[in-house]
Amino acid sequence: MVKSLAGKGKQPVASTSRPPAPVGESPSVQTLISRLAASLPPSAPASASLNPLADLIDLYASLPLAVPDRATTKQREQNRQAVHAALHSLKAVFEHLIKYGRLHGVLKSAKRVKGTELAGASRAKEDETVLRVKEWLSERWKEYLEATAKVVSAHWDSGVRLSALNALMSLVKTESLFLTSLDAERRARFAESTLAYVVRALLVPENDDGQLGDDVAEEWKKWWDRCDDVRYYFLTNAASLLTSYARRGSGPHPPPLPPHLIPNTVTILESLTTMPTSPSELNEWFCATPVVRTSTSNGSRKRKADDPRADGSTGVFDSSSEEGDSEAEAAERVAKSLARKGNKRNVPKLLSLVAHRRAFQDCWLALLGLPIREEDSKRVLIMLHRQVLPHLTEPRRLMDWLVDCAEVGGTVGILALNGLFTLIQKHGLEYPDFYTKLYSLLDRSVLHVRYRPRFFRLLDIFMSSSHLPANLVASFIKRLSRLALSASPAAIVTVVPFVYNLLKRHPSCMVLVHRSTEGDDYDWSKDPFNADETDPNLTNALDSSLWELAALQQHYLASVSSLAKVFAEVMNKQSYSMEDFLDHSYATLIDTELARKITNRPPALAPVPKRQPIGDSFFPQRTRGESKQEEDALEPVDVVSRLWSF
Repeated sequence: MVKSLAGKGKQPVASTSRPPAPVGESPSVQTLISRLAASLPPSAPASASLNPLADLIDLYASLPLAVPDRATTKQREQNRQAVHAALHSLKAVFEHLIKYGRLHGVLKSAKRVKGTELAGASRAKEDETVLRVKEWLSERWKEYLEATAKVVSAHWDSGVRLSALNALMSLVKTESLFLTSLDAERRARFAESTLAYVVRALLVPENDDGQLGDDVAEEWKKWWDRCDDVRYYFLTNAASLLTSYARRGSGPHPPPLPPHLIPNTVTILESLTTMPTSPSELNEWFCATPVVRTSTSNGSRKRKADDPRADGSTGVFDSSSEEGDSEAEAAERVAKSLARKGNKRNVPKLLSLVAHRRAFQDCWLALLGLPIREEDSKRVLIMLHRQVLPHLTEPRRLMDWLVDCAEVGGTVGILALNGLFTLIQKHGLEYPDFYTKLYSLLDRSVLHVRYRPRFFRLLDIFMSSSHLPANLVASFIKRLSRLALSASPAAIVTVVPFVYNLLKRHPSCMVLVHRSTEGDDYDWSKDPFNADETDPNLTNALDSSLWELAALQQHYLASVSSLAKVFAEVMNKQSYSMEDFLDHSYATLIDTELARKITNRPPALAPVPKRQPIGDSFFPQRTRGESKQEEDALEPVDVVSRLWSF
């Protein structure tokens, strides 16, 4: 059903007739789009009927966003051109309607002309008609935004998706500038309701898999990572969207959580690299430039009634900053204004660093309040200590979430240490069981995860205090040494110098190296260290010895055994620089061996015992010798043993 004014019991603005198609010939989609666009402003006169607008929007919304796999190149191109033509035709129409006050403000045709007044009845009738037209246009405007948001998130062609995103942002700017022109005090306004469609298209795409496309995410950075006003209003809209899916105590159940809402939000947030750190950095705007209102602007500077800007009917988008000022001068003036105490209450929220940080915090708290999968938690924890915590107004509010992550253990627990340490060191967080939790993370998996270097960097910081109890430090030394017995060579190369540094830093633990074995009667099976104890203060590690490191001195890899022999010498060497050992892997160990220059030639190979040749068969039958002596000299053919004889 055509959504026209007449269809809703209202009279259309004017009547137009479309040229009929030739008999026996149906017009193409492109032709229909061109005809409908030609009958609407700005192509048609401003007084033309707006009824074709509903037809054009219906046609635009009905265009398929996906094409079948068997579609020809021509069919794909036709779909691409049709969507592109309808998208930009409607964009031009709505830009014209916005600039001429058909959606906001007062129609230019309804301005009061100086010296003339309309009769009361006719004036009321005209106002009612204008209001009805605005309501109808507002519905069509929402339909267009919804359809374009679907194109951004679900169209099969990347070029069309990016074109739709740029069209939406262009309309955001046009609407924001016009709303600013309507403000009596020329305060910067922003089209938040229009940006909300962009936010939903980015975070909850209506495509098959629900994932945000890489091309759209990269294009979005053009505004998100540069424009302060776009970033602020995106964060506020995203926080509202995320909060709508949160579970409330006694309220109604929230709608089902979209499966890719959290990953898409993390993708957007982790791409942010330009969060401001001072008010002077708030100086780049996509829409109108906000200014600090002086105390004289509240009452003394009132606009006259005959000023065309007083009735909100202007369509000129002049800048809100003073004439003749460059952007640099305007930014400097804003920074100076913010520094004055008297103007704090007049500072717009877009110029307030606290407001930006609060919006950033609200978005993150709304995100972390939802049930997050482990892989998404890892992505958040990786960037939390550098990209998130420094920009929050209340970083301690993330304490509960970080503690819960630490309780999970494994990789998530390791990554949570960064955030917890930042809160402990810089924000006074008290975590009495911190070392107990840290000790529990020392399991076999910690030496095999990709975040092993990060964990040992943090562990080195945590164990650097000279006030730690000796029995606690000894427990960490014993646990690391025990884990090294079953670790890869690359991990052992990290553990050995780390233990050496701990012993040098805490001399009271040297007894672990110098304890006597009490002769040949020493029973190695009676190690007093209790590996199953979870409290590092109760493991009896200080009564044990580092026999594990003595075992590593017999490691099959020469570089590992040579490194472990440092404990058999006088420990007068300086502490190791851990950065030289943290990033080792099998690849680096192999490269080291291949690049090593051999100064002494190896001795000649020892004579190989006489063996029976394998022959043609991989599993040959054993043949008898010509004599008893030869038969005894022949060894049994063991293929597996021969394959592993180097």
